Amino acid sequence: MKKAAIVLLMAMMALSVFAGGGKETETAVDDGKIVLNVYWWGNQVRNDVTQKVIDLYMEQNPDIVIQAEFADWSGYWDRLSATAAGGNMPDIVQMDYSYLNQYQQNGLLADLTPFIEDGTIDTTNIPESIIASGSVDGRCYALSLGSNAPMMAYDPAVTEAAGVTIPDQLTIEELFEIGKTIYEKTGVRTYFDGGINMMQIIARTYGSHLFDELAVGDQTALLKHLQNVVMFNDDESALSPDLISEKNPDIVETKPITDGSTWNDFSYSNQFISIVNASGRPLALTMYPTTADATTQPMFLKPSQFFSIAESSPNKQAAAEFLDWFTNSVEANEILMAERGIPVSTEVAAAILPLVDENTAAIFEYIDAVGEVATPIDAPDPAGKGEIEAIGKTMVEELRYGMYTVEEAAADFVSRSESILQAQ
Repeated sequence: MKKAAIVLLMAMMALSVFAGGGKETETAVDDGKIVLNVYWWGNQVRNDVTQKVIDLYMEQNPDIVIQAEFADWSGYWDRLSATAAGGNMPDIVQMDYSYLNQYQQNGLLADLTPFIEDGTIDTTNIPESIIASGSVDGRCYALSLGSNAPMMAYDPAVTEAAGVTIPDQLTIEELFEIGKTIYEKTGVRTYFDGGINMMQIIARTYGSHLFDELAVGDQTALLKHLQNVVMFNDDESALSPDLISEKNPDIVETKPITDGSTWNDFSYSNQFISIVNASGRPLALTMYPTTADATTQPMFLKPSQFFSIAESSPNKQAAAEFLDWFTNSVEANEILMAERGIPVSTEVAAAILPLVDENTAAIFEYIDAVGEVATPIDAPDPAGKGEIEAIGKTMVEELRYGMYTVEEAAADFVSRSESILQAQ
């Protein structure tokens, strides 16, 4: 099937998913109510609380009908791309920092600046840095829904049984040695993040940026990262490639930590509650590891995700009013309970802090701790990041199975990444 036909088929499928969205929804239903289509990625916890908030908004605004759709991370971007190709994006879409430039540069996102300037979206209690995180060339195209940071979750019962203490931030070298001790004492293995998040962390430890390196064919960060992957892979204390593949650490419900196959996991702080719930036991969290020879602190604060309004939406005003309420309503956030990250409104964050459970309180404390040491976040990931990430995932899996040497894998990955980035 030719590429154009595939794109057309994807667009037609997306139209069926979001029938009733786009330009045909101007006053969408017979009784004159405005229909807004809202689309996000997430797990079942996010889906449940978001639907409750949507139901509350419709109860308070009987002239609005909100049709919700959600998907997991990988499926989300395929479907969103298809709706964009068909000119029928949902009115409100969840946006990630790494995709913001791509969607904005393609003219797919509405400029939120006028709604901020006229007060439709009230940013009185939102720090300017939060608004800037969703801005391109001084115009805001995405409203952050929470503050977030990379984290390593771990099982304190296992670490205590092994007689080890996890500090606020390990080095990778310390993680390896502690993992060996834990395995010797308890038989529980260590998981090491072989993905692009750790690659970026490695580059940041010496003040560099992964995609800047890949764009010019620089292998520095990648070689360091792959050597660490092999170090863990070759030791019996670390999780085997077969188990990593079987468990799929990319999905909350199947992460190896959930059934005790490992004592640790790598993710973002807004996923902590979902990981705890999937595990069914208490967990703790600490910062992503740095390196023993780091010259720069690699930790950063990141918008957990955004809401954006589609440029194609005929109901931008109504969509902006929903974004304002979602962000600034204490009542709404008493339902959401920081599931997408610490609320960006300082007033809302202060209001819900006394109400949260111990796991959510741990996230509040963690974000505060990261904020004390964090260095500036990298620029939004370039177009092509998704393709590069997929190639990297396959490359690391094949490296773990011994199909390449570190040098062969690095050369191939950097070459392919450089070509992708130069073609943008």
